Amino acid sequence: MPRLPDPELEARIVAAALRLLDRGGEAVITMRSVAREAGTTTPTIYGRFSDRDRLMETLVDHITNDIMAMLRRKTDVEAMFREYLRYSQAHPLRMNLSVTTFGRRFVAGEEMPAFELLMARISEQLGVRGRECQDLALAVASLAFGTAQGMIAAGSDTRHAGQLRRSSLRALRMLVAAFSPAQAARQASARRPANH
Repeated sequence: MPRLPDPELEARIVAAALRLLDRGGEAVITMRSVAREAGTTTPTIYGRFSDRDRLMETLVDHITNDIMAMLRRKTDVEAMFREYLRYSQAHPLRMNLSVTTFGRRFVAGEEMPAFELLMARISEQLGVRGRECQDLALAVASLAFGTAQGMIAAGSDTRHAGQLRRSSLRALRMLVAAFSPAQAARQASARRPANH
């Protein structure tokens, strides 16, 4: 009797690749290392993924889905920012891969679900739309990426990591305030010539 295909195989392969990523970064992920980690063979991996790039795309999609599930529960920009920092500290090598992917997708004009969610939250929270919304979202994402990388380099539970976190939250609040409708009204008022 022929063996039936394992319906859980793709999930096992992705989980194995994720474990390898968490232990050693993107460079340790090869078709052979994933096969060994998943308890299967290299030809079996190639039967599911045509090449390493396709496997990495699937891995990035899995990480993106995790990040989206976490961020969807947050209703404001600061809560999303805090949650992203927490996730990054727990999964530093995933964060490195997600930052690289963000840059590549941004330049290529590809879909970026977490970024689109951030823009939606900015729009809901501040009423900012269009180019201004995208500019603020890019600033927030850049601040989150840089802060996460700095905290990882400093060591997550150090005084320096805490200082980076506090400083970035203060900067985030300043960014949000600068784009708020009340601030925009004050700036427009300041630009109008005074009536004498």
